[in-house]
Amino acid sequence: MRHARIKAFVIGLVILGVGVGGFMALTATKPSAEVRDETAASWRVSTQQIELDRVSPEFNGFATVQNPDIQTLKARLATDVETLLIREGSRVTQGTVMARLDRIDAEIKLSQVRASLADARASLANLNATEDKDREALALDQETLTILEQSLTRVQDLRGRNLASEQDIDEARRAVVQQKLQVNRRQLALETVDAKRAQLQTTIERFAAEVRAATRDLESTEVIAPSDGQVVAVHVVAGDRVQANQDLITFAPDAGRELRVQVPSQIGQRLARALASETPVVANTANGDQIELTRVAGQVRDNTGSLDVFFGGAEILPPTGTVVSVSIALEAEDRVAVLPTDALYGGNLVYRVTNDDTLEGLEVERLGQRPAAGETEVLVRSPVLNSGDRILTSRLPAAVTGLKVEVIE
Repeated sequence: MRHARIKAFVIGLVILGVGVGGFMALTATKPSAEVRDETAASWRVSTQQIELDRVSPEFNGFATVQNPDIQTLKARLATDVETLLIREGSRVTQGTVMARLDRIDAEIKLSQVRASLADARASLANLNATEDKDREALALDQETLTILEQSLTRVQDLRGRNLASEQDIDEARRAVVQQKLQVNRRQLALETVDAKRAQLQTTIERFAAEVRAATRDLESTEVIAPSDGQVVAVHVVAGDRVQANQDLITFAPDAGRELRVQVPSQIGQRLARALASETPVVANTANGDQIELTRVAGQVRDNTGSLDVFFGGAEILPPTGTVVSVSIALEAEDRVAVLPTDALYGGNLVYRVTNDDTLEGLEVERLGQRPAAGETEVLVRSPVLNSGDRILTSRLPAAVTGLKVEVIE
Protein backbone atom coordinates (compact mmCIF):
# COMPACT_ATOMS: atom_id res chain seq x y z
CA MET A 1 0.00 0.00 0.00
CA ARG A 2 2.80 2.33 0.97
CA HIS A 3 4.76 1.28 -2.11
CA ALA A 4 1.85 2.21 -4.42
CA ARG A 5 1.63 5.73 -2.97
CA ILE A 6 5.32 6.38 -3.53
CA LYS A 7 5.01 5.18 -7.11
CA ALA A 8 2.09 7.57 -7.81
CA PHE A 9 4.02 10.49 -6.31
CA VAL A 10 7.05 9.79 -8.51
CA ILE A 11 4.87 9.58 -11.64
CA GLY A 12 3.30 12.99 -10.78
CA LEU A 13 6.74 14.59 -10.41
CA VAL A 14 7.78 13.21 -13.78
CA ILE A 15 4.69 14.60 -15.50
CA LEU A 16 5.21 18.02 -13.89
CA GLY A 17 8.85 18.07 -14.97
CA VAL A 18 7.95 17.19 -18.54
CA GLY A 19 5.33 20.03 -18.65
CA VAL A 20 7.70 22.67 -17.27
CA GLY A 21 10.44 21.61 -19.65
CA GLY A 22 8.08 21.78 -22.64
CA PHE A 23 6.90 25.29 -21.67
CA MET A 24 10.47 26.53 -21.36
CA ALA A 25 11.35 25.03 -24.72
CA LEU A 26 8.42 26.66 -26.43
CA THR A 27 9.22 30.03 -24.84
CA ALA A 28 12.81 29.87 -25.99
CA THR A 29 11.86 29.04 -29.56
CA LYS A 30 8.92 31.61 -30.08
CA PRO A 31 9.30 34.03 -33.06
CA SER A 32 10.16 37.67 -32.27
CA ALA A 33 7.94 40.58 -33.62
CA GLU A 34 9.56 42.83 -36.20
CA VAL A 35 9.24 46.58 -35.30
CA ARG A 36 8.29 48.75 -38.32
CA ASP A 37 7.91 52.54 -38.64
CA GLU A 38 4.17 53.30 -39.27
CA THR A 39 3.36 56.00 -41.81
CA ALA A 40 0.92 58.70 -40.54
CA ALA A 41 -2.57 58.48 -42.14
CA SER A 42 -3.59 61.31 -44.53
CA TRP A 43 -6.90 62.35 -46.15
CA ARG A 44 -7.22 62.71 -49.89
CA VAL A 45 -8.82 66.12 -50.64
CA SER A 46 -9.45 68.64 -53.43
CA THR A 47 -8.35 72.26 -53.30
CA GLN A 48 -8.81 75.44 -55.28
CA GLN A 49 -6.14 78.05 -55.83
CA ILE A 50 -7.64 81.50 -55.26
CA GLU A 51 -7.02 84.82 -56.93
CA LEU A 52 -8.11 87.94 -55.01
CA ASP A 53 -10.03 90.37 -57.21
CA ARG A 54 -12.67 93.14 -57.17
CA VAL A 55 -16.00 91.30 -57.32
CA SER A 56 -19.67 92.28 -57.05
CA PRO A 57 -21.49 89.99 -54.60
CA GLU A 58 -25.12 89.05 -55.03
CA PHE A 59 -27.72 88.40 -52.37
CA ASN A 60 -30.32 85.79 -53.26
CA GLY A 61 -33.53 85.78 -51.27
CA PHE A 62 -37.28 85.97 -51.42
CA ALA A 63 -39.49 89.04 -51.78
CA THR A 64 -43.16 89.67 -51.13
CA VAL A 65 -45.15 91.75 -53.59
CA GLN A 66 -47.04 94.49 -51.77
CA ASN A 67 -48.88 97.65 -52.67
CA PRO A 68 -48.84 100.45 -50.06
CA ASP A 69 -50.93 102.61 -52.43
CA ILE A 70 -54.02 100.40 -52.13
CA GLN A 71 -56.95 102.71 -51.41
CA THR A 72 -60.55 102.27 -50.36
CA LEU A 73 -62.99 104.44 -52.31
CA LYS A 74 -65.80 105.67 -50.05
CA ALA A 75 -69.20 107.29 -50.47
CA ARG A 76 -69.06 111.05 -49.86
CA LEU A 77 -72.71 111.34 -48.88
CA ALA A 78 -75.68 109.21 -47.90
CA THR A 79 -77.36 107.87 -51.04
CA ASP A 80 -78.28 104.70 -52.94
CA VAL A 81 -76.05 102.53 -55.12
CA GLU A 82 -77.55 102.78 -58.59
CA THR A 83 -75.23 100.62 -60.72
CA LEU A 84 -72.06 98.52 -60.30
CA LEU A 85 -69.98 98.18 -63.45
CA ILE A 86 -67.10 96.05 -62.07
CA ARG A 87 -66.49 92.92 -60.05
CA GLU A 88 -63.75 91.80 -57.72
CA GLY A 89 -60.59 91.21 -59.75
CA SER A 90 -61.66 93.45 -62.66
CA ARG A 91 -58.84 95.34 -64.36
CA VAL A 92 -59.61 98.97 -65.21
CA THR A 93 -57.87 101.91 -66.82
CA GLN A 94 -57.66 105.42 -65.45
CA GLY A 95 -60.98 107.28 -65.73
CA THR A 96 -63.15 104.17 -66.01
CA VAL A 97 -66.52 104.53 -64.25
CA MET A 98 -66.72 101.62 -61.79
CA ALA A 99 -70.03 102.46 -60.06
CA ARG A 100 -72.81 105.04 -60.13
CA LEU A 101 -74.66 106.36 -57.09
CA ASP A 102 -78.04 108.09 -57.04
CA ARG A 103 -77.60 111.83 -57.89
CA ILE A 104 -80.84 113.29 -56.54
CA ASP A 105 -79.66 114.05 -53.00
CA ALA A 106 -76.44 115.61 -54.28
CA GLU A 107 -78.30 117.72 -56.87
CA ILE A 108 -80.74 119.03 -54.23
CA LYS A 109 -77.92 120.01 -51.91
CA LEU A 110 -76.02 121.72 -54.73
CA SER A 111 -79.14 123.71 -55.75
CA GLN A 112 -79.68 124.88 -52.17
CA VAL A 113 -76.15 126.14 -51.63
CA ARG A 114 -76.11 127.79 -55.08
CA ALA A 115 -79.30 129.68 -54.16
CA SER A 116 -77.77 130.78 -50.85
CA LEU A 117 -74.65 131.96 -52.67
CA ALA A 118 -76.72 133.95 -55.18
CA ASP A 119 -78.72 135.57 -52.35
CA ALA A 120 -75.54 136.61 -50.53
CA ARG A 121 -74.09 138.10 -53.71
CA ALA A 122 -77.31 140.02 -54.33
CA SER A 123 -77.20 141.39 -50.79
CA LEU A 124 -73.63 142.58 -51.37
CA ALA A 125 -74.61 144.27 -54.63
CA ASN A 126 -77.54 145.94 -52.88
CA LEU A 127 -75.22 147.13 -50.08
CA ASN A 128 -72.81 148.64 -52.60
CA ALA A 129 -75.64 150.46 -54.40
CA THR A 130 -77.08 151.73 -51.09
CA GLU A 131 -73.69 153.04 -50.07
CA ASP A 132 -73.39 155.12 -53.22
CA LYS A 133 -76.88 156.56 -52.74
CA ASP A 134 -76.22 157.22 -49.04
CA ARG A 135 -73.11 159.20 -49.86
CA GLU A 136 -75.03 161.33 -52.34
CA ALA A 137 -77.86 161.79 -49.79
CA LEU A 138 -75.32 162.71 -47.07
CA ALA A 139 -73.98 165.52 -49.23
CA LEU A 140 -77.52 166.83 -49.76
CA ASP A 141 -78.36 166.48 -46.06
CA GLN A 142 -75.25 168.44 -45.09
CA GLU A 143 -76.14 171.11 -47.62
CA THR A 144 -79.70 171.26 -46.23
CA LEU A 145 -78.30 171.52 -42.69
CA THR A 146 -76.20 174.48 -43.74
CA ILE A 147 -79.25 176.19 -45.20
CA LEU A 148 -81.31 175.56 -42.07
CA GLU A 149 -78.54 176.88 -39.84
CA GLN A 150 -78.38 180.05 -41.95
CA SER A 151 -82.18 180.35 -41.73
CA LEU A 152 -81.97 180.01 -37.92
CA THR A 153 -79.42 182.81 -37.83
CA ARG A 154 -81.69 185.11 -39.87
CA VAL A 155 -84.69 184.34 -37.66
CA GLN A 156 -82.62 185.12 -34.57
CA ASP A 157 -81.53 188.40 -36.14
CA LEU A 158 -85.13 189.29 -36.94
CA ARG A 159 -86.14 188.42 -33.40
CA GLY A 160 -83.54 190.78 -32.11
CA ARG A 161 -85.30 193.55 -34.06
CA ASN A 162 -88.76 192.29 -32.95
CA LEU A 163 -89.54 191.21 -36.50
CA ALA A 164 -89.98 187.51 -35.60
CA SER A 165 -91.59 185.64 -32.74
CA GLU A 166 -90.16 183.06 -30.36
CA GLN A 167 -92.22 180.44 -32.13
CA ASP A 168 -90.38 181.20 -35.37
CA ILE A 169 -87.07 180.68 -33.60
CA ASP A 170 -88.26 177.40 -32.08
CA GLU A 171 -89.39 176.07 -35.43
CA ALA A 172 -86.09 177.04 -37.04
CA ARG A 173 -84.14 175.34 -34.25
CA ARG A 174 -86.32 172.22 -34.50
CA ALA A 175 -85.65 172.05 -38.21
CA VAL A 176 -81.87 172.29 -37.59
CA VAL A 177 -81.95 169.53 -34.91
CA GLN A 178 -83.94 167.19 -37.11
CA GLN A 179 -81.58 167.75 -39.97
CA LYS A 180 -78.57 167.03 -37.76
CA LEU A 181 -80.20 163.78 -36.70
CA GLN A 182 -80.68 162.90 -40.35
CA VAL A 183 -77.02 163.66 -41.09
CA ASN A 184 -75.92 161.51 -38.14
CA ARG A 185 -78.03 158.60 -39.38
CA ARG A 186 -76.47 158.90 -42.83
CA GLN A 187 -72.97 158.99 -41.38
CA LEU A 188 -73.64 156.00 -39.11
CA ALA A 189 -74.93 153.99 -42.04
CA LEU A 190 -71.84 154.78 -44.06
CA GLU A 191 -69.50 154.02 -41.14
CA THR A 192 -70.97 150.52 -40.69
CA VAL A 193 -71.12 149.66 -44.38
CA ASP A 194 -67.57 148.25 -44.39
CA ALA A 195 -68.42 145.84 -41.57
CA LYS A 196 -71.59 144.75 -43.37
CA ARG A 197 -69.62 144.27 -46.59
CA ALA A 198 -67.01 142.16 -44.81
CA GLN A 199 -69.75 140.05 -43.26
CA LEU A 200 -71.42 139.50 -46.62
CA GLN A 201 -68.11 138.67 -48.27
CA THR A 202 -67.47 136.06 -45.57
CA THR A 203 -70.93 134.63 -46.17
CA ILE A 204 -70.25 134.52 -49.92
CA GLU A 205 -66.96 132.68 -49.37
CA ARG A 206 -68.66 130.16 -47.09
CA PHE A 207 -71.43 129.49 -49.59
CA ALA A 208 -68.88 129.29 -52.43
CA ALA A 209 -66.99 126.63 -50.46
CA GLU A 210 -70.23 124.76 -49.87
CA VAL A 211 -70.93 124.94 -53.60
CA ARG A 212 -67.52 123.42 -54.34
CA ALA A 213 -68.12 120.69 -51.76
CA ALA A 214 -71.62 119.98 -53.11
CA THR A 215 -70.24 119.93 -56.67
CA ARG A 216 -67.58 117.43 -55.61
CA ASP A 217 -70.26 115.34 -53.87
CA LEU A 218 -72.29 115.35 -57.08
CA GLU A 219 -69.25 114.36 -59.14
CA SER A 220 -68.46 111.59 -56.64
CA THR A 221 -71.72 109.84 -57.49
CA GLU A 222 -69.65 108.41 -60.35
CA VAL A 223 -66.93 106.26 -58.76
CA ILE A 224 -64.00 106.58 -61.18
CA ALA A 225 -60.75 104.61 -61.29
CA PRO A 226 -57.99 107.03 -60.22
CA SER A 227 -55.37 105.18 -62.32
CA ASP A 228 -54.73 101.94 -64.15
CA GLY A 229 -55.14 99.08 -61.70
CA GLN A 230 -57.24 96.26 -60.36
CA VAL A 231 -60.31 95.99 -58.17
CA VAL A 232 -59.34 94.16 -54.99
CA ALA A 233 -62.75 94.06 -53.30
CA VAL A 234 -66.32 95.32 -53.79
CA HIS A 235 -68.16 96.11 -50.56
CA VAL A 236 -71.68 96.94 -51.88
CA VAL A 237 -74.21 95.75 -54.40
CA ALA A 238 -76.64 97.66 -56.60
CA GLY A 239 -79.60 98.95 -54.59
CA ASP A 240 -77.72 99.26 -51.28
CA ARG A 241 -78.30 102.35 -49.15
CA VAL A 242 -74.90 103.70 -48.16
CA GLN A 243 -73.94 106.30 -45.60
CA ALA A 244 -71.28 108.99 -45.83
CA ASN A 245 -67.74 107.55 -45.59
CA GLN A 246 -68.97 103.97 -46.13
CA ASP A 247 -66.56 101.70 -48.05
CA LEU A 248 -67.50 101.08 -51.68
CA ILE A 249 -64.52 99.62 -53.58
CA THR A 250 -60.95 98.68 -52.63
CA PHE A 251 -58.63 99.55 -55.53
CA ALA A 252 -54.96 98.68 -56.16
CA PRO A 253 -53.08 100.85 -58.70
CA ASP A 254 -50.56 99.04 -60.88
CA ALA A 255 -47.90 101.67 -60.30
CA GLY A 256 -47.99 101.17 -56.53
CA ARG A 257 -46.70 97.59 -56.49
CA GLU A 258 -43.26 97.01 -55.02
CA LEU A 259 -41.15 94.20 -53.57
CA ARG A 260 -40.29 93.91 -49.87
CA VAL A 261 -37.14 91.86 -49.25
CA GLN A 262 -35.77 90.80 -45.86
CA VAL A 263 -31.97 90.96 -45.83
CA PRO A 264 -29.40 90.56 -43.04
CA SER A 265 -28.83 93.86 -41.25
CA GLN A 266 -25.23 94.02 -42.53
CA ILE A 267 -26.38 93.86 -46.15
CA GLY A 268 -29.23 96.27 -45.38
CA GLN A 269 -26.75 98.82 -44.08
CA ARG A 270 -24.65 98.45 -47.23
CA LEU A 271 -27.74 99.05 -49.35
CA ALA A 272 -28.64 102.09 -47.23
CA ARG A 273 -25.16 103.56 -47.81
CA ALA A 274 -25.49 102.98 -51.55
CA LEU A 275 -28.88 104.70 -51.51
CA ALA A 276 -27.48 107.67 -49.57
CA SER A 277 -24.64 108.06 -52.08
CA GLU A 278 -27.14 107.82 -54.98
CA THR A 279 -25.46 104.64 -56.23
CA PRO A 280 -28.06 102.64 -58.22
CA VAL A 281 -28.80 99.18 -56.83
CA VAL A 282 -30.71 96.81 -59.08
CA ALA A 283 -32.16 93.36 -58.57
CA ASN A 284 -33.62 90.72 -60.85
CA THR A 285 -36.62 88.54 -60.15
CA ALA A 286 -37.05 84.93 -61.20
CA ASN A 287 -39.52 86.19 -63.84
CA GLY A 288 -36.82 88.35 -65.46
CA ASP A 289 -38.13 91.70 -64.14
CA GLN A 290 -35.45 94.26 -63.29
CA ILE A 291 -36.23 96.40 -60.26
CA GLU A 292 -34.39 99.21 -58.49
CA LEU A 293 -33.84 99.88 -54.79
CA THR A 294 -36.09 102.72 -53.58
CA ARG A 295 -35.71 102.74 -49.78
CA VAL A 296 -34.43 100.85 -46.74
CA ALA A 297 -36.38 100.39 -43.50
CA GLY A 298 -35.12 102.36 -40.52
CA GLN A 299 -35.75 99.65 -37.94
CA VAL A 300 -34.46 96.10 -37.55
CA ARG A 301 -37.10 93.38 -37.17
CA ASP A 302 -37.19 92.24 -33.53
CA ASN A 303 -37.77 88.55 -34.24
CA THR A 304 -35.23 88.07 -37.04
CA GLY A 305 -32.65 90.86 -36.73
CA SER A 306 -33.08 91.56 -40.46
CA LEU A 307 -33.84 94.75 -42.36
CA ASP A 308 -36.59 95.28 -44.92
CA VAL A 309 -35.54 96.81 -48.23
CA PHE A 310 -37.93 97.90 -50.97
CA PHE A 311 -37.61 97.68 -54.74
CA GLY A 312 -39.85 99.13 -57.44
CA GLY A 313 -39.87 100.25 -61.06
CA ALA A 314 -41.00 97.06 -62.78
CA GLU A 315 -43.70 97.56 -65.39
CA ILE A 316 -45.62 94.46 -64.31
CA LEU A 317 -45.43 92.57 -61.02
CA PRO A 318 -47.44 89.59 -59.80
CA PRO A 319 -50.51 90.16 -57.59
CA THR A 320 -50.08 91.53 -54.08
CA GLY A 321 -48.96 88.87 -51.62
CA THR A 322 -47.06 86.80 -54.18
CA VAL A 323 -43.63 85.53 -53.06
CA VAL A 324 -40.89 85.70 -55.71
CA SER A 325 -37.16 84.97 -55.63
CA VAL A 326 -34.84 87.92 -56.22
CA SER A 327 -31.13 88.42 -56.79
CA ILE A 328 -29.67 91.73 -55.56
CA ALA A 329 -26.42 92.96 -57.07
CA LEU A 330 -24.36 94.55 -54.29
CA GLU A 331 -21.56 97.09 -54.59
CA ALA A 332 -18.22 95.63 -55.75
CA GLU A 333 -15.67 94.77 -53.03
CA ASP A 334 -11.84 94.58 -53.18
CA ARG A 335 -9.61 91.58 -52.29
CA VAL A 336 -12.44 89.07 -52.65
CA ALA A 337 -11.95 85.31 -53.01
CA VAL A 338 -14.57 83.32 -54.90
CA LEU A 339 -15.10 79.78 -53.55
CA PRO A 340 -17.64 76.96 -53.90
CA THR A 341 -20.08 76.61 -51.02
CA ASP A 342 -18.38 73.36 -49.89
CA ALA A 343 -15.29 75.37 -48.95
CA LEU A 344 -17.15 77.06 -46.06
CA TYR A 345 -17.28 75.38 -42.65
CA GLY A 346 -19.65 76.77 -40.05
CA GLY A 347 -20.49 79.77 -42.21
CA ASN A 348 -17.24 81.72 -41.71
CA LEU A 349 -14.35 79.22 -41.65
CA VAL A 350 -12.17 77.97 -44.51
CA TYR A 351 -9.11 75.73 -44.47
CA ARG A 352 -5.89 76.64 -46.23
CA VAL A 353 -3.58 73.80 -47.26
CA THR A 354 -0.02 74.73 -46.24
CA ASN A 355 3.17 73.84 -48.07
CA ASP A 356 3.61 70.73 -45.89
CA ASP A 357 0.08 69.56 -46.83
CA THR A 358 -1.59 70.24 -43.47
CA LEU A 359 -4.78 72.15 -42.86
CA GLU A 360 -4.86 75.68 -41.38
CA GLY A 361 -8.25 77.06 -40.28
CA LEU A 362 -8.94 80.73 -41.19
CA GLU A 363 -11.93 82.89 -40.22
CA VAL A 364 -13.27 84.91 -43.15
CA GLU A 365 -15.86 87.64 -43.73
CA ARG A 366 -18.70 86.36 -45.88
CA LEU A 367 -19.67 89.10 -48.37
CA GLY A 368 -22.41 87.31 -50.27
CA GLN A 369 -22.72 84.91 -53.15
CA ARG A 370 -23.27 84.78 -56.86
CA PRO A 371 -24.63 82.20 -59.29
CA ALA A 372 -22.22 80.09 -61.32
CA ALA A 373 -22.55 77.31 -63.85
CA GLY A 374 -24.57 74.63 -62.09
CA GLU A 375 -23.80 75.88 -58.57
CA THR A 376 -23.60 78.88 -56.28
CA GLU A 377 -20.30 80.52 -55.37
CA VAL A 378 -19.65 82.35 -52.10
CA LEU A 379 -17.55 85.51 -51.83
CA VAL A 380 -15.27 85.82 -48.81
CA ARG A 381 -12.54 88.15 -47.62
CA SER A 382 -9.81 87.97 -44.97
CA PRO A 383 -6.61 89.96 -44.39
CA VAL A 384 -4.66 86.67 -44.12
CA LEU A 385 -5.80 85.34 -47.50
CA ASN A 386 -3.49 85.88 -50.46
CA SER A 387 -3.61 85.15 -54.15
CA GLY A 388 -2.22 81.71 -54.85
CA ASP A 389 -3.42 80.16 -51.58
CA ARG A 390 -4.81 76.62 -51.83
CA ILE A 391 -8.21 76.37 -50.13
CA LEU A 392 -9.83 73.07 -49.18
CA THR A 393 -12.98 72.52 -51.29
CA SER A 394 -13.83 68.95 -50.19
CA ARG A 395 -16.40 68.32 -47.45
CA LEU A 396 -14.15 66.76 -44.80
CA PRO A 397 -15.94 65.84 -41.53
CA ALA A 398 -12.61 65.47 -39.70
CA ALA A 399 -11.27 68.85 -40.88
CA VAL A 400 -9.18 70.51 -38.15
CA THR A 401 -6.07 72.65 -38.05
CA GLY A 402 -2.95 70.48 -38.33
CA LEU A 403 -4.66 67.57 -40.09
CA LYS A 404 -2.43 65.90 -42.70
CA VAL A 405 -3.98 65.74 -46.17
CA GLU A 406 -3.08 64.50 -49.64
CA VAL A 407 -4.08 66.92 -52.40
CA ILE A 408 -5.63 65.34 -55.48
CA GLU A 409 -4.67 67.31 -58.57
